[in-house]
Amino acid sequence: MTLSVVFFLLYVAIVLIIGIVSSRKETEEDFMIAERNVQGVQLAATMSAGLFDGAVLAVYIAYIYQYGFSAVWMFVGMSIGFLLLRKYASRIKKKADEMKVYSMPEYFFRIFGRKNGLMFSVLIVFVFFLLLTVNLIISAKILSTIFPISYFLSVIIGGLIVLSYLLLAGFKAVVRTDFFQLMIMFVLSLSVGIYLFGKTSIPLSEFNLGTMGSGNIIGFLILAALVIMVAPDLWQRIFAAKDEKNLKRGLSYAALILPLLGIIISIIGLATKQAFPGILPEDALVTGFTHLLPFGLKEFGIVLLYAVALSSSDTVVFVVSSIITRDLKNYSHRFTNDSMKKLSRFFMISFIILAVLMGMVYQNILALGFSSASLCIMFFPIVFGSLYWKLEKDAVFWSLVFGFLSVFLLFIFNALNPETALIPLPVVLISLFVCQKVFRTTPVTVG
Repeated sequence: MTLSVVFFLLYVAIVLIIGIVSSRKETEEDFMIAERNVQGVQLAATMSAGLFDGAVLAVYIAYIYQYGFSAVWMFVGMSIGFLLLRKYASRIKKKADEMKVYSMPEYFFRIFGRKNGLMFSVLIVFVFFLLLTVNLIISAKILSTIFPISYFLSVIIGGLIVLSYLLLAGFKAVVRTDFFQLMIMFVLSLSVGIYLFGKTSIPLSEFNLGTMGSGNIIGFLILAALVIMVAPDLWQRIFAAKDEKNLKRGLSYAALILPLLGIIISIIGLATKQAFPGILPEDALVTGFTHLLPFGLKEFGIVLLYAVALSSSDTVVFVVSSIITRDLKNYSHRFTNDSMKKLSRFFMISFIILAVLMGMVYQNILALGFSSASLCIMFFPIVFGSLYWKLEKDAVFWSLVFGFLSVFLLFIFNALNPETALIPLPVVLISLFVCQKVFRTTPVTVG
């Protein structure tokens, strides 16, 4: 345990140092959007680290455990999503720079008005609340294996670590810690993957790409691709890119990085399945790291896994706080640009506290993870449609309402999986089409 503690304290020290260094001579614009000056490799790192987190890793390993290598279709879908986003990213950034916006809800507030801007804000905050809760649950389970402390205390510690550097430097700290965490991911994936591949006999049947069945495969491909296209945290990184050249380069790199990491990390899930065939799939991630690795690599790997589990939590917390902060500024005359940093810090603390409490009372990571993804993809018809057509504000509003209700019902009836998580997509698409006809008689095409 002593070695694990050393590695853990080293990790905490590094992220704190990054936060302290990033906070020096920092402006409000630095804190909120990194001065809109994030470059190619750094952009790819922050996009990749933000997606290869505890939630994605836990869900992916669980499906690798259940279906074998066939679950890699999830990462193939992500890669497709990045290429799709690359096609439209320049147009999105140009418009965002003109409007001087900081978040996706603020972007659509400018396009669709106050009511829809608030609806985007509420839904995205809910999406990220679920995602943050999953990451805190996973990180807490990992930390409980490092220290002889309760799960509940572990959840609190995870929240405090994220807050420690976010409160110092905001979005600039997010970008810089993401680069550090991406390096961790490569070291973790390669070292653990190579060791387990050499020590475990994995049947060739586990490498069958069709084991999941066509429904789940198509579901994973579409779900992953569309989530990337409309992910609010990725849009915020698009707004922060230095220019079009760096933006396209960063998205191209990310499209290559994530599938590579997915292939390597698959070995962990497959090896865990061979060694522990009777465990719950959602426990496969932590079980594999704590029981299959030798002394030294186990301690090193478990701390790196902890860092990965928290890798997107900082982004989630910051994006939510910036959304609420910008909403207050846009919808009230009491707040100015000079107060953004102070307000963001207040909402960071509040959001972390709520997610910590949720993580203590509810721990079904698969249900939370698919709820988050399902809510996210329902934005796609509206986001994509806004790039080509003039959408009616009331049509946008009611399609989002119906989409949310469909996700809520799936969650209540415990019916979420890669196939059913797509249901909100046609619900929103049909609602948008019908409401367009109801609220407008003469369609107007733009761009």
